[in-house]
Amino acid sequence: MERLRQVELILEFIRSHPESYASLAVCRRALDPGLAYISRDTIFELEEYLDEASGEEIAAYYSIVG
Repeated sequence: MERLRQVELILEFIRSHPESYASLAVCRRALDPGLAYISRDTIFELEEYLDEASGEEIAAYYSIVG
């Protein structure tokens, strides 16, 4: 699957399910292991982070939410 499409699907899932364990797992792994909840700012930070993440990392996050 194309990297850009994977990123879109990851972000779409997290926007739709911010309270799910999968969403929290992705955000904790990418941004902050101590993250307690996902806010709009968290999603914005994640979007910026994913722009620079490796393809392998994107695939790992996609497997968590996909």
